[in-house]
Formats: sequence, structure tokens, C-alpha cells
Amino acid sequence: MRISTMIFALTLTGSAVFAVNTGLLDLDQYNISLAPPVTMVQAQTTPVPTKQAAPTGSHFMRFPDDASFETGDTWVSKGKRYRLYGLQSCIRGTQVTISQGVKRDCGELNLIMAQALIRDTKPVCTSIRSLDERNDVVVCQTTTGNRGYDLATYMIAQGWGFAAVAGNGTFVVPAYRTAEETAGETRSGLWVYSDMPHPMSILYPQKSTAGHK
Repeated sequence: MRISTMIFALTLTGSAVFAVNTGLLDLDQYNISLAPPVTMVQAQTTPVPTKQAAPTGSHFMRFPDDASFETGDTWVSKGKRYRLYGLQSCIRGTQVTISQGVKRDCGELNLIMAQALIRDTKPVCTSIRSLDERNDVVVCQTTTGNRGYDLATYMIAQGWGFAAVAGNGTFVVPAYRTAEETAGETRSGLWVYSDMPHPMSILYPQKSTAGHK
């Protein structure tokens, strides 16, 4: 995936507020701050695409209102499954300790915040690969604010996703690793939990992914 980018500093407070107001997430319960540290993410230098003015050769459509999330990186709409390219969410069934003696499902927590982020940033998406008639790989771009952001980068930089790794051990999108390192350094999102089970250590336990927990 080729994305013309610039480095731009931003903070995420709206998604956390959205989660509180809609009852999706009790931030105090999960020890999540309403004012996360400033992180560096990739910003699109092109205008935000719309149905009326999509980039040449691309067909960006609004994120489906009927989307049913399976994980923090995959959803189903109208019988079709969509996977966000280059993003890996925390594995459902793994645990994080949110307070002394209290554990929660890491994948479920990741899914809840992915929903909040997507509803808050109102992304538009386009398919880049059709695996079969019921499964597509997509890239998405946020539409809130004056500039569009690559959604996967945004989620990873805020600590609610990870850079996906291919079967050969290389990062699907190398730039996403940089966003992940920033999230880890600032202890954003899931990185606030000291026992956070990094998905790559579970999916590829024999492969070397330097810097992963």
C-alpha cells in the first residue's frame, strides 16, 4: 500500500468521550485516561475522500452503519466480511490485568475501543483485495477534522491495534511498526497494561519480532 504521508501530531480524546457517553466502556474500570499523550501518526496530504470526490481509481464508501464487529480489525456487513489491511487486533480469549486481581478479555476490550474509534472518526473505506465473494481486505481513511488519516495507523498509534506480520515474519506495512513503537513508548491504549499479550507472540511464537512484548 502506497500512501503519501506527513508526520503530524494529534491527540485522541473524542473517542474516549464517545465511549463514555454511549455506555460502551467504563474508562475508570479499565484504567484508561481521557487525555492520552500526544502521539505521532501519519496524515494524508490529500483531501479527505467523499462519495462526491473520491481519489482517482478508488471508490471510497462510508463505513457501514450495520457493521457487526468480529474483532478489532474485522467486521461483517450485509453478509460480507471486511478486514482492515495491515492491522492486527488483540486476540480474543487472552487476558489483561486491569487492576489488582481483575482481568478482562484483551480482544473484547480492543473490539469495544475499535468501535468507538471508528464511530468517532467516521472513516470511508475502499477494497484493495477480494479474497473471495464473501471476504475483502480494505483500507480506510478518517473524515473528521480538516485532514484525513490512515485509519490503521491512527488506531495503532493510539494503542488500539498492532502492526500485522505476514507468514514470513515481515511486517505487512512496515510504517505501522513505527506507529506501534510510539504507542508502546507512550503507554497508550492497551500498552498501559503491563501484562498485555502481544498478538504476534501468540500467532507467531517461533518468529522474531524485535521489540514485541
